[in-house]
Amino acid sequence: MERNPRATVKASSKSLTHEVIAEAAVAILKRDGPDSLSFRKVGEVLGVSHVTVYRRCGSFDGLLDICADHVAAGFPRIDGTVDWATATEFRFYAAYEMWAAHADLVLLMRGRAWLGKNMMSRFHEPAMRSILDAGMSPGEAQDFFSVLYRFTIGSVIAISANPWTSWESRQAVERLGADQFPALASVSREVDYSDIHGVFRNTLRRLTVILGPQGRAGQPAQRAIALGGR
Repeated sequence: MERNPRATVKASSKSLTHEVIAEAAVAILKRDGPDSLSFRKVGEVLGVSHVTVYRRCGSFDGLLDICADHVAAGFPRIDGTVDWATATEFRFYAAYEMWAAHADLVLLMRGRAWLGKNMMSRFHEPAMRSILDAGMSPGEAQDFFSVLYRFTIGSVIAISANPWTSWESRQAVERLGADQFPALASVSREVDYSDIHGVFRNTLRRLTVILGPQGRAGQPAQRAIALGGR
């Protein structure tokens, strides 16, 4: 059951762990949105001074990092015997779902990487190990991971900031004149983006194939473009 962030819970200085602070802060974000989060609000919920909360976190970014790693504690683990492509899709889609469920936190972090212990051990390390084991060099693995990471977190930010629909796209093209934009008109009439999460997953799957070991030999041009001309 989700804690009501307006209900004050007395916490002693000794019990004021990062986990306790993060739980209260995430509940505030969920209920009241990103503009509501502050040391003062967290202190009110926990029944302590906002100065005490600040000292535990060090800075507002520190508070956000604590929240991020609290959320990442629920990131699913995957069986190490699964093939690398399936494992990669699973991990990045799980990251997408996690970030989408906590989009306000992602927005407050301004796209900063989640580098806490939970995220590193549950996502970064196993994802990179799987990519390296697939046969990529360290440089290729870093490029591959970076592209998918930015695509995933960028998609969450874009969708949160601009939840447009296919209908809006069609209306925009029609207002400007479908005859002037025939390609856009054709796509907007034929494609339904109502399942935006499905669109993300299908694109993630395609990128994994193009940028992965199979794409190195079969689709070098597309892969070079996706990786910035390398």
